[in-house]
Amino acid sequence: MAIMTPLRPRMGKTVTLLLAVFTWILGIVIGIPSLIYFRTYTDTLTDGEERVICYMEWPDGVTNESMQEYVFNVAFLIITYVVPILSMTYTYARIGLELWGSQSIGECTQRQMDNIKSKRRGYSNLNKQL
Repeated sequence: MAIMTPLRPRMGKTVTLLLAVFTWILGIVIGIPSLIYFRTYTDTLTDGEERVICYMEWPDGVTNESMQEYVFNVAFLIITYVVPILSMTYTYARIGLELWGSQSIGECTQRQMDNIKSKRRGYSNLNKQL
């Protein structure tokens, strides 16, 4: 926002707070299936040592055959990877185009140069008259 619209007012405290709350709520919602469906299983190995296995047990079947797991994984991929990547790509492309197409600081346009020349001519004519 500072590059694209530097003179526009920034987001207010309310909008900023709502965005932060929405981000936290989205993170909690994404984490709920893990909280509900993860199970642990304790297995005893042949040498007597125990190991704990953590896995997801979906209501509609085993892990690799569950349609709910497939939908969850696709939604998780889109929300946590695709949307942020597309958002950053769009944002950085717009910023790049804005900066690439803009003039350097201190660079004058032809109109500004003509204006400066006409002012100088006016001063030189004024000095000659004095």
